[in-house]
Amino acid sequence: MINLIIPVVKDFEKWAELIKTYKFPQANIIVGVTEKGKEFFKFKKTGLKLVCFQNGSLKEEIINSLQEYLQDGKTLVIRKMISQNEILKFLNSREDIIICAKKKRNKFSDFFYKLWAKIVKSLFDFTFFDGDVSVVAFSENLSSVIRNIPNLSYASRINRWKGVTIGAVETDSKPVKKEYSKVRNNFMLLGWILMFLGVIAGTTVYFIFRPATFLAGFLWACGILIMCLVLIITIVIYIMNIKAGKRYFDKAKEV
Repeated sequence: MINLIIPVVKDFEKWAELIKTYKFPQANIIVGVTEKGKEFFKFKKTGLKLVCFQNGSLKEEIINSLQEYLQDGKTLVIRKMISQNEILKFLNSREDIIICAKKKRNKFSDFFYKLWAKIVKSLFDFTFFDGDVSVVAFSENLSSVIRNIPNLSYASRINRWKGVTIGAVETDSKPVKKEYSKVRNNFMLLGWILMFLGVIAGTTVYFIFRPATFLAGFLWACGILIMCLVLIITIVIYIMNIKAGKRYFDKAKEV
């Protein structure tokens, strides 16, 4: 059995026309669509399961909700429009997890990417998939895990997998935009930067008007060190949200 999880929150007509072209002998095509797009999916198609969710539901929330409709077999989480031929590339791959191929990086960019990956690994014990996760396929070997994993959205965007092989295939369409609050992300970064600068300013002012002692110097140094670590973690989370979207999503509400 082939499971296709397809969350649709916009471009409803285009998605409907694309899904009509999918022809697989054994496929469980699970489409999650918001209320305003339901009318475009009133066609009949073998293997198609349509689930309607509240308007405003996010793709990642819908993915988590559609997990309960999975059957044993290979699973594809499809966040962007791809053709049947591109889907076949994922199905024909022998790796345990298959993503969309990454953009080519020069040596300079590749160095900083690897450095960044090591920082994330040391702080959070995971890495990013080195490519585009707009489409992610999981082999039959992972079927039982995928059906029971607590957060399918997270598992298909962040690489916390152990002992699996990861491959990539070329796709024509661009990566989808990641789902996160830009305002909250920016305020978080700005807030911690201001707090860090405040500690530096406070230290400077203190030693201008107060005599320097070992204890005072030690305490202010500890404060600056703590703020440096917090700021580094904040920057990592900020970039992580941009690269992979918000870390955790709830389930969308069916209607």
